[in-house]
Amino acid sequence: MNKIDLHDVRKVLIVRLGKVGDIVVTSFIFEVLKANFPDIEINLLTLKSNRNVLRCNPNVNKIYYSSNPFTFIINILRLNMQHFDLLMDFNDNPSTTTSLIYRLVRCKIKAGYYFSKYSGLLDIKVEQLPQENSHIIERMKNFLTQLGLSINENLVKSYFYIDQKVFSQIQNKLQEIKKEHSIIAINISSGNAIRYWKTESWIRLINKIINANKNIYFVLLSTEEDKRLRDKILEGLNNKKVIEGWNYSIHHFASYIKLADIIITPDTSAVHIASAFGIPVLALYPNYLWNFVSWQPYKVHHISIRSTSETIKDIPVDIVFDAFNNLISTYNIILK
Repeated sequence: MNKIDLHDVRKVLIVRLGKVGDIVVTSFIFEVLKANFPDIEINLLTLKSNRNVLRCNPNVNKIYYSSNPFTFIINILRLNMQHFDLLMDFNDNPSTTTSLIYRLVRCKIKAGYYFSKYSGLLDIKVEQLPQENSHIIERMKNFLTQLGLSINENLVKSYFYIDQKVFSQIQNKLQEIKKEHSIIAINISSGNAIRYWKTESWIRLINKIINANKNIYFVLLSTEEDKRLRDKILEGLNNKKVIEGWNYSIHHFASYIKLADIIITPDTSAVHIASAFGIPVLALYPNYLWNFVSWQPYKVHHISIRSTSETIKDIPVDIVFDAFNNLISTYNIILK
């Protein structure tokens, strides 16, 4: 594959049509590009559901959001007025949407992972690392390396730029608790049904941790859609050491994670936000090897548990409790 001279690239379009976690792990690319070429203009095509994720990120010049076929076509028309030097699509599974982008977006150079359905559409065909034994961030770093970009390894990590006003609100809410207690964030929500743990399992786990650690406080996090599940857990616990996290926005969610000492979560969005802040993670995964390998916490203390079935419901409470204790002892995490 021929490398390109990125010094000639003034305007780049990055395509990342994924969920919150996809955007958080992809954000290191903005850091790398800006560190090497401060004047480069970075544009991003992503989903409308990610609008708040990048609201405070200073490295992206322009974001195009798509939510349906109509906005997708409108964005194609808008993109074709921009005269991009380089298009990079980091979707590492073949897709009709990616094929359409390659066909319809006008750009000097188009770079992406090669699949047969993209035949004749790419100027630079990036060789992909195997999904079953490589982290998603490592695959994207390899993408940049194949383009000839020099990479500072310190920049290769997850990023989340938090709204400081929101962070201050959550910090004020937790400041009295944090004076004398460690805080464990529990996120019960996920973007996939197979990643939901049993309500009674959460209740048992939290009770076991509280009984073993008197100075721990829990913050229970969820989406608004899972309010019923959250309320059921709170009702089952009936414990003043468990508080309900405000769920007004992704920045409130991220603020609780940043202020926690540890997070326990089945959702990879929370995993990567925690990784961005260096917060230790105990993560629960279904029994899919490629997913378990690709979406691990990255460059942060963690223990991951992989279910023996296609859902995480079968993960025993005692296994998670032991993993929590192992996380603390293995990495010498000091709890109050």
